[in-house]
Amino acid sequence: MFKKFVISLILLIMIFGFGYFLFKSYPNFRAPQVENEQIVEVELEFWGLWDNSDDWKKIIEKFEKNTNEFNGQKVKVKINYTKKDFASYREDIEKAKEKNNNPNIFFVNNNWFNDYKNNLESLSGNMAYQKEYELLSYDEVSDIYSANTLIDFVAENLLYSIPLYTDSLALYYNKDLFQKAGIEKPPKSWAELKKNVMRLTVFGKKDSLTQSGVAFGTGENINRSSDVLSLLVMQGGGKVIDGNGKIDINKEIEVSTIEGVEKRDPGKRAISFYAEFSDPQKEIYSWNADQENSVQSFADGKLAMMFGYSYQIQNLLSLNPDLNYGVAPMPQLENSTVINFSNTFFPVVSKDNNCKVNLVELSDKVDCSKIAWSFLSFATNKENSELYLNSTNKAAARKDLIQKQTQDSSHIGVFASQAESAVSYNKFSDEIDNILVNMLDEINLDQENIDEKVDKAVRKIEDLK
Repeated sequence: MFKKFVISLILLIMIFGFGYFLFKSYPNFRAPQVENEQIVEVELEFWGLWDNSDDWKKIIEKFEKNTNEFNGQKVKVKINYTKKDFASYREDIEKAKEKNNNPNIFFVNNNWFNDYKNNLESLSGNMAYQKEYELLSYDEVSDIYSANTLIDFVAENLLYSIPLYTDSLALYYNKDLFQKAGIEKPPKSWAELKKNVMRLTVFGKKDSLTQSGVAFGTGENINRSSDVLSLLVMQGGGKVIDGNGKIDINKEIEVSTIEGVEKRDPGKRAISFYAEFSDPQKEIYSWNADQENSVQSFADGKLAMMFGYSYQIQNLLSLNPDLNYGVAPMPQLENSTVINFSNTFFPVVSKDNNCKVNLVELSDKVDCSKIAWSFLSFATNKENSELYLNSTNKAAARKDLIQKQTQDSSHIGVFASQAESAVSYNKFSDEIDNILVNMLDEINLDQENIDEKVDKAVRKIEDLK
């Protein structure tokens, strides 16, 4: 014991002596100092619409656990997610902008992009920060997503969003009513749909509709009727409204075909086709303005087919959990390119540098927009995208997850399979939907002079500019 004590004492004397020697020989020698680096705490405000906070909880917690370095400054990020009400959503965004208190991350519809573009931070302009902020590059994004999925948020070769999910119109059909009518499979084309409708529509006294083959032909009582009509126009070669705001639903266009250039009138042809299903004089008559809302009618088992987005799955579950239905791809024109209609909300980043920073003196080292983009890059990687999709029951946007979902037998697989063929148009105002819906109801009331009613609707849309 005493021997160990002596050895320890000798070692201490040697270490002290060596230190004293260094101090005398090298007066400038100092042991390396560990700087007391301050960690800046940053709070980002994140506004969503349809997602609950639980849908984002795991992803946000994973991101918040890390201490990241931005602009050479260590930063801890806290993300406050708020679910907003759709009815006042756009007004809330405008009020926040007026107060210079924009949310750092928020969702916008793919048809709203042009309204917000000037106030958004693009990803493509952040390439100098790619490594430090762990951002995806434009080339990487292009490999992960299809061009149609990204196109709504690209302007001047700059990308303004990374999609988390996709949604498009699909065909919902009642399996029991199909079986009763002796129809084995849902229609793949509009020609097949017309044949099915005649077998699925049932009339009562005085030719009243007791069972409708399809919700088609009117405006107000058909869910997203304006989108259904727009899809018909686009499948026929029209654009409804092009990128320059030119409206073509009442104009003749030229379409290149195998046989050469062909003149078409896609808008009026689509409207005439759509209106036939609510015309009692037509053999495919199956719907009228007296029917209740298409979703409710379908849930009640009185409607064999309706068209809707993936969120109707949850609605139908609440309206009738025992409903025996299936979801099939949207019907297409025969021998034509597959075209589906997209309606999706994408996350975007505000250009304003207005996040909360606990150390004001270090705020110049904090770039709120790029930190927000760092979070979106993190949230949309494969692992986190899958967490989000599983929680929200939405269709994938990433190619690798689309492939996985399409192999699944669930309803969501159908929506995932349509992601790469789903497109939209330059709907520069939400009022356009109301104008188209009213036009369809006017045509339903009076099938005469359809061209005049279409021209009237076009003038109203032009007045919105």
